[in-house]
Amino acid sequence: MMPIFSVIGHTKTGKTTIIRDIVRGLRSRDYKVAVIKHDPQDHGNVDREGSDTSVFFEEGSSAVVLSSASRLTIFRRVDEDTPPEDIIPLLGSVDCVILEGYKGWEYPKIEIWSAEKGEVKTNADLLMAIICHDVHEKSLLLTSRPKNISIFSIDELNNILDFIEEKVLRGSGKGGE
Repeated sequence: MMPIFSVIGHTKTGKTTIIRDIVRGLRSRDYKVAVIKHDPQDHGNVDREGSDTSVFFEEGSSAVVLSSASRLTIFRRVDEDTPPEDIIPLLGSVDCVILEGYKGWEYPKIEIWSAEKGEVKTNADLLMAIICHDVHEKSLLLTSRPKNISIFSIDELNNILDFIEEKVLRGSGKGGE
């Protein structure tokens, strides 16, 4: 199966920013990455300068798809939300798929956490890691979270990339066992 994980978090917590950084970082490590952005409210824009889809493409993602309840942006009309498994064959040759959103879906997750907004309600069994905004938030989380969930601050990009390589990409054919 294609390595896949979801980045979740409340609005304006930095999901797009960290995904941009992850795409750029994985590209620098010779991975081909695709991003699927979930748009459950059906209000996203595509290929508008500064839009998330435009930004992900500019950062070097091999493919970018915007998926919502009424459309799948490859300009194909749909009657319901399209599962990522149905989108992946359209992405071409990639090593990994990053989902932005899909918090209620059954995928491994990395949560962008903010003390101001609190945690996202999601299946805790699928939570692999939490990325917080600063070392103070990180120290709060380190004392309150289960030991099996990795905790990073947003400025630890190389550690985040190492974690993704080890937990998600290993065995995908690049740098894996």
